Amino acid sequence: MNERVDTTVLYSAVLRPHRSAGIRGARMVTGILTVVVAASGTGFALAGAWPILPFFGAELLLLYGALRLNQRAGNAEEAINLTRRALTVRRTDHWGKQSCVSFPPHWLQVNLLPLPGDDNRLELRSHGHSLAIASFLTPDEREALALTLRRALGRLVPPPAEVASSATSA
Repeated sequence: MNERVDTTVLYSAVLRPHRSAGIRGARMVTGILTVVVAASGTGFALAGAWPILPFFGAELLLLYGALRLNQRAGNAEEAINLTRRALTVRRTDHWGKQSCVSFPPHWLQVNLLPLPGDDNRLELRSHGHSLAIASFLTPDEREALALTLRRALGRLVPPPAEVASSATSA
């Protein structure tokens, strides 16, 4: 069998969490709030309430830290690749740790499970193993991804050797 045909990528997608502002936006928000807090802190200090200044500073540091953690969480990604031999999901978490899971595509089920409210869960299942994917996408985006994956799997035809062997055994 032609090895190149078996490793040709038939479908590929890289999923990342949406982040509306980057590190520059986090710095800008923190900078604007620093100006506001400095002005109000100066007013409090002139009025004799100077102990408020360390609390204002601590709040700014906590806000900046929370914004940075949010941005770091946006570094996660899931890469989905479909070949004739496997559908592979390679995950990279927000710390950079990678994991990889493969499923045989001819037996793969793509399940979109409804959850309470308007939420859902996208799950890949084969041979008793399952994997939830795209948890950071919106429910509509998970539904569109499920439809796309089902179509890509539906277009997958058995390799020529399997077709020939099943035709001769019939």
